Amino acid sequence: MAYLTVLRIPGAAGFFATTALGRLGVSMYGLSVILAAASGYDDYLRAGLVGGAFAASEAVGGPVVGRFVDRAGQRRALPLIAVAHLAALTGLVTVLATAAPVWLAALVAVAAGASVPQLGALAAARWSHLLHGDPRIDTAFSLESLANSAAFIAGPLAASGAVALLTPTAGVAAACVLVVGATLGLSAQRATMPAPQEPKGERPVWRTVAALGLANVLLGLLFGTTQLAVTALAREQDRVALAGVYYLTMSVGSLVASALYGTVRWTVPPWARLAGAGLLATIGAALMHLEPFTGLFVIGLGVGPVIILIGTLLEARVPKSRLTQAFALMSALSAAGIALSGLAGGAAVQAHGHTGGFALIIAYSCGLVLLPLLLRRTA
Repeated sequence: MAYLTVLRIPGAAGFFATTALGRLGVSMYGLSVILAAASGYDDYLRAGLVGGAFAASEAVGGPVVGRFVDRAGQRRALPLIAVAHLAALTGLVTVLATAAPVWLAALVAVAAGASVPQLGALAAARWSHLLHGDPRIDTAFSLESLANSAAFIAGPLAASGAVALLTPTAGVAAACVLVVGATLGLSAQRATMPAPQEPKGERPVWRTVAALGLANVLLGLLFGTTQLAVTALAREQDRVALAGVYYLTMSVGSLVASALYGTVRWTVPPWARLAGAGLLATIGAALMHLEPFTGLFVIGLGVGPVIILIGTLLEARVPKSRLTQAFALMSALSAAGIALSGLAGGAAVQAHGHTGGFALIIAYSCGLVLLPLLLRRTA
């Protein structure tokens, strides 16, 4: 099996399992911080402020953390990042448990978010170190996509369960243990660490990074708008509980496509595959008007390969000295797209109901079809 082939590479299974556990913790943060703040302040406005401060600082700080790792190397950087993040999260748990002034909680949340270890980017850099120029890199990134999708399905469930069974801050604390533990565990696995590199006369790749960054923004817009649109659809049907089921259907489609993608030895150029995946997502977006569950599943079938191909193209074209930073930047841009979706998506859904959101999803999917034309010119 293709996945077993890459996991049998010496050291690969160890860092993959370590980062997979850590990403479960990262996926718990968003809901855990909101739940803890809402309980401490009994006020959703203040809870949203604290949660927004955490998310925004993570998006801004991610590329900075990635740049630090590229320059210092994982061996030196990871223990420092782990200690900084542990200190910030300990402070956040303390202020939320004591209902400290909201400005203080937001300030500590900024420090906690900005210091989140970029575990996905760290894993991608290790895969690149082991498989650069090897066609099995597609399989490795498919495996990463599967782990990431699984984490963001299980994470919110784990967060809400920890809060329901233990204390309001239990979700944040559990997530911190997973993230810091994974970071320290990764720092001990030195055989697969890429060496730190100083940039020396490398060709600029800004057009490639910009194109792939725009693809991540479009993905974020698509994800955020889909959440709004399916919520509106479920409310219009007077079946609010269906909103989560609708969105989960897209996640299942993405998991299925990612699993299948990694088993194929591709001969089609990456830019053509990216266009095909975008077209599949566009077909799914159009189908949502006829049958939402089918459409969402097909969107997921397209989105899974898009995420993998962004990683593949980035790994192939970005210099090693900037790779961790580049992967962290992609995550930040996806988060920015989700944040921006609240403006355009919210306005469209407010004015036209779920059909307004569906129309925007089609537009964003079409963008994923057109972007490969730009990528081909950067080859």
